[in-house]
Amino acid sequence: DFDGDNITDIGVFRPSNGTWYRLNSIDNTFTGVQFGQNGDIPAAGDYDGDAKADLVVFRPSNGTWYRLNSFDNSFFAIQFGQNGDVPTPGDYDADGKYDVAVFRPSNSTWYRLGSSSALFVGRQFGTNGDIPAQGDFDGDGKSDFAVYRPSAGAWFILRSTNSVVQSTAFGTIGDVPSVGDYDGDGRSDIAVFRPSNGTWYYINSSNGANGSVQFGANGDLSAPAYDAP
Repeated sequence: DFDGDNITDIGVFRPSNGTWYRLNSIDNTFTGVQFGQNGDIPAAGDYDGDAKADLVVFRPSNGTWYRLNSFDNSFFAIQFGQNGDVPTPGDYDADGKYDVAVFRPSNSTWYRLGSSSALFVGRQFGTNGDIPAQGDFDGDGKSDFAVYRPSAGAWFILRSTNSVVQSTAFGTIGDVPSVGDYDGDGRSDIAVFRPSNGTWYYINSSNGANGSVQFGANGDLSAPAYDAP
């Protein structure tokens, strides 16, 4: 949530020019900001705890995270992860700040560094071919481990409240999971970005209704951002 209204802003990162483009949910205005370079992976989230998402990229070539804090525009960098890892930031410890985290496809393991305790934690969830899709689907203030399985067009969510795995069919091969709280109910919505037509498809957790928005182009990387876990 780049604009601080507690609703996820639809956004993309364009590697060709290192620019973030977003549609602000508060007033439907369009914003573009340059941060990052070709090869970086977007990993936006509220790392500084000001209820607004920070621009963040993970650079696989050196396993480093680069962050521009929304609170004071200060720059921060930290090394965590390795080439081949997928950034999976979220508030896993419910302290109101995002934790640096990665999913390692080679062993289907999630590794994270607690934002408050600096505690290193590893957890296996998923299988080869899965795409990480973390979010707070149960509304308890903690990010849930979740994966999107393109081969089945299915989502598997490990709820942090009770450790029950929820499965939902949504999406098709080629879709990119793009989780966020698009309806502002405090719970993450299942959502995908379809690069072939630059369209976002989502299921509102508040009422189960489907929605879609066209934003972005083929080659863009989805970069939704929100302040909820």
